[in-house]
Amino acid sequence: MTTALLGSKFLYACLYIALFACVCGTIFRMARWFFITTGPVAGAPSPVRRGLAVLKGAASLLSLKIFGFLHALLVGIPFQTGILRTGFSRWAMHICIFWGFILLLLMHALDELVTKKIFSDYFSTLDPYQFLRNLFGVMVLAGVCMAVYRRIRHRGPMLETRRADRFAIALLSVIIITGFAMESAKMISESVFNRMMNDFFAGESAGDEEALKAYWSEEYGTSFRTRHYTVNPTLLARGRAVNEQSCASCHSPARSAFVSRPLAKLMRPSAARLEEAGADNILYYIHVLACLLGLAMLPFTKFFHVISDPIAILVSSITDKKNTGRFAALPRRAMELDACTSCGTCSRHCSVEPVYRMMGNRHILPMEKLRDVRALSAKKEVPEDIRSISEGAFICTSCFRCTEVCPAGINLQDQWNASRELLSEKGHPSPHEWIKDFRASEWSDLMLKHESSWKEIDTIKGKYYNLTDDSDVFAPCIQCQTCTNVCPVVAARTDPEEAVDITPQKIMNLLRLGLNNLAMGSRMVWDCTTCYQCQEHCPQGIRVTEIIYELKNRAYDHFKNIDRTLRQADVHEDGEKSRQTEERK
Repeated sequence: MTTALLGSKFLYACLYIALFACVCGTIFRMARWFFITTGPVAGAPSPVRRGLAVLKGAASLLSLKIFGFLHALLVGIPFQTGILRTGFSRWAMHICIFWGFILLLLMHALDELVTKKIFSDYFSTLDPYQFLRNLFGVMVLAGVCMAVYRRIRHRGPMLETRRADRFAIALLSVIIITGFAMESAKMISESVFNRMMNDFFAGESAGDEEALKAYWSEEYGTSFRTRHYTVNPTLLARGRAVNEQSCASCHSPARSAFVSRPLAKLMRPSAARLEEAGADNILYYIHVLACLLGLAMLPFTKFFHVISDPIAILVSSITDKKNTGRFAALPRRAMELDACTSCGTCSRHCSVEPVYRMMGNRHILPMEKLRDVRALSAKKEVPEDIRSISEGAFICTSCFRCTEVCPAGINLQDQWNASRELLSEKGHPSPHEWIKDFRASEWSDLMLKHESSWKEIDTIKGKYYNLTDDSDVFAPCIQCQTCTNVCPVVAARTDPEEAVDITPQKIMNLLRLGLNNLAMGSRMVWDCTTCYQCQEHCPQGIRVTEIIYELKNRAYDHFKNIDRTLRQADVHEDGEKSRQTEERK
């Protein structure tokens, strides 16, 4: 059994293993969408009910929603319009990688199944296929280089480079670079030339063979160890004629391989050593095995976005993001967790991103919150940093901005709502709930009692507050009560004194009097819907809503430490009572 036959059987075995892993992994990942519960566990519907809800949602394609679906299918996915809205450079990077790799896959890797079926005269060494193969490879490499540049330049929480990113970039680079190197090694290889001569050349004389070698040495860059001829114009002209007769139907001039041909010239001085080492075969195996590795790991790495992202975009085109059925929402949320590319677009456009800079809690950022949703749905136990996760989950204005800018069409707002419900189920209520355990005056008294728990916060983070510490911002208030009169929160309460505690114009007055502690504990601060009615109607142009929102974040920063102290004291007191009860028994 020859080495070539052994190699062929080995590669076929690897191909079948890779295909099996890819198919099984893809089925497993997609099946998980109907079993993962993102949100409250209690009352979660069965996988069957979720599947039926998905089928019911698919029936909406029989309505006018079909036009949105077709637009996403024919425009949104091929031209990556969602990414284009976030920036041209990022769009160019994705287009280069996406289309370069897809076209290489269809035209080159699957040439037997695709290209030959479409073009009957196809040969990989003919133009335009030879030129296009180099072009598509350059597109992928250009996209990879742009990705590396972006990762180096845009460091920080908005765009992180993780192990999965490095693996994807490295594997793509190996596939493309070994492809170019293998093609160049074949161009300069004498043994590859001799195999073609034995299989296809039918020259009339030994002079034809010498002329053809001379021509290929000059035109294709093939390196021959020994020469029994002298290169001259006459010999080259004869070689050109022989090439036209015997080789041109399968081989275009190598100049069209605008990457492989210059690379072959660089490799030519080492042609003899490369020939002895069998470089073309080694590069071939590395190239093919890297492709098969990518195929096998597709469902388990970031390459799965090739499947999950288009599905997410199509689902987004036919669903109402602000009104989703409970049964269909669960598989959609699970699918969206796989579709997230961690691009950081949502975090860069988040309306509460300044709060992250103020508080330093990474879980406030949408990209981090989505990772938290994934972690909470996968783990039954409560994470150690659950308090920080809870803090990040509830600091959200529900402005839908992150959902609107997401290139993958993920309904992020629905993810946050579900995660908040899950956290409440696990015993981590929102600040809006536990803040109301005390009235404004009681919080003010507690702050005086636990002064050490918040003084340090103001010392470290006080530089971030620029409204409530600046008297010029609220000093023009004339106490006209316009803000209170237009406030929907006040209007909705039958007993404002008890429910709202302190009205907007009173908050402005407290700030003018320097009673910030009392203002921070007001229930108005926590009931405010940030509708901006008070700010828009204020005759003095005071930024009432922004002041109240800053008070909310500042109060939470202070009160959470007091609340933690109180809870620890309660636990200690309960433990002491239990110990005394046991002693009495």
